Amino acid sequence: MIEYDDIIRGSPFIVNHLITLSKTHDFYINKHIKSGTEILPGQYYMLLFLYYEMGTNQSDIAKACLMDRSGVSRAFKEFEEKGLITREVDESNKRAYKITLTEKGTETAEFLIQKEKEWDDMICEKLNITREELLELLSKISMKSLKFNREEF
Repeated sequence: MIEYDDIIRGSPFIVNHLITLSKTHDFYINKHIKSGTEILPGQYYMLLFLYYEMGTNQSDIAKACLMDRSGVSRAFKEFEEKGLITREVDESNKRAYKITLTEKGTETAEFLIQKEKEWDDMICEKLNITREELLELLSKISMKSLKFNREEF
């Protein structure tokens, strides 16, 4: 019987390797989300976006996370109830809220960022490339892919 490892090892397509990397990463990070936080896996990217873009509004978060505003609003209601965020009326737009992580929200994000670093270190372990070199290479590949799609489609 053929094993998944054999299929991936012999695959001539970059995308198969990227999918495997993405799926195994999701399994890893979701395990830590479920066991070490009060958020749901689907809320992960919103929390990290807030960590890096503190004080942004719900519309920008929805765009960045490829979600609709109502989904973000529901998630933020849960975040607020769990003490992860605060929402304040945006003085420049009274209909919008600026979202900020609380200390608990920041600690949750930092826990997950630490788990991301552990994942990265494990991936780079025993490779002849540093984490920074791998990120640079992946960034070039990603940007080339985005450029190709924008120019061709």
